[in-house]
Amino acid sequence: MSSQRILLGTLALATAISLAGCGNKDETNNYNTKSYGHDGYMGLSNSNPHLPNRNGQFLNQDTDGDFAQTKLKQVPGVGKATILFQAPDMYVTITPKKGFDSAQVKEKATSVLKFNMPRYDVHVKMSR
Repeated sequence: MSSQRILLGTLALATAISLAGCGNKDETNNYNTKSYGHDGYMGLSNSNPHLPNRNGQFLNQDTDGDFAQTKLKQVPGVGKATILFQAPDMYVTITPKKGFDSAQVKEKATSVLKFNMPRYDVHVKMSR
């Protein structure tokens, strides 16, 4: 009977000692914890550049470029537009149609792109 008590006491003491080493307290007596965010486990990831947006499309430079071209075609006076991405910047070179004021086309195109592409710092220049 006494050997069982000694064994139970030893196990209880070993358990208490092992549990006491599980915490990492700082000087304010609080436990420090690490958060890894959405690191890919449980199907959640914040590191994938192909995350779907609220419209069900994926966020990448190919679809962003197509979307920007579509929006630029709606701006009167835009003839040809070339888009270059260097994240977080979008560089756009526009050739205006004949008979349109370059300054007004640039202003409208810049406004449309900044409104529709808030992820990028938009830089527009005009060419002839």
